[in-house]
Amino acid sequence: MTDRPAPPPSSPASAAYPPAPWHTHGRAWAQPFLVDARALDLPPGFRPVTIADRAIGVLALIEYVAPSPLTYAELTWMPCTVTARAAGRTVRGTFVDTMYVDSAASLAGGRALWALPKVLARFAIGAREATIDTDDGAHLVLELGARGPALPLRGAGGTVQDAGPELVRFRGAGSARVAPGSLRVREARGTESWRGFATARRLPGLGVALTSFEVAMLAPQRLPREAPP
Repeated sequence: MTDRPAPPPSSPASAAYPPAPWHTHGRAWAQPFLVDARALDLPPGFRPVTIADRAIGVLALIEYVAPSPLTYAELTWMPCTVTARAAGRTVRGTFVDTMYVDSAASLAGGRALWALPKVLARFAIGAREATIDTDDGAHLVLELGARGPALPLRGAGGTVQDAGPELVRFRGAGSARVAPGSLRVREARGTESWRGFATARRLPGLGVALTSFEVAMLAPQRLPREAPP
């Protein structure tokens, strides 16, 4: 198990980061959850995409490795897909509620470029287990799983974030080798503020392990907000 030391806490907001796009490489685990959308307190104008008052959330653990422009670990909780009105149209994307990284430069770039709510944390990621301790007091132990052959897959996705008078859209596109996998929460403390996480139900058998990926994090798109009806 490799421990990643936390960056100095004195300078995360001013740390240098590369301009977008970020051409990233690494590995990841992603686990879907069933979320009670009625309990989600989303930003004004954001509407969850639901079926029978349920949304699909995703917990993801990612390691970015060389030759990525920044190398770091990341844990992300995305409770739902949302729609919102901006620039005269409806935009759709995944909503990132919580995101932890162990890189001050990633934190600064994520907040400034894509309005992502990054917080510093310390990660220890092994072959089958990861431990995360965050600067806002959360502690998680995750069990990591992968099984079967990894097959090549291309895809794209994006997020929609609240930035006051603007919506910020992030798009990523690339390729990966994907196998059936799992991300199981064995311990979780200090996660009470995560939207929808307390009552979310893990959907077994639907997780994936990206044994390797190459993804371009594209430049953000900023759209003027429309006032909610």
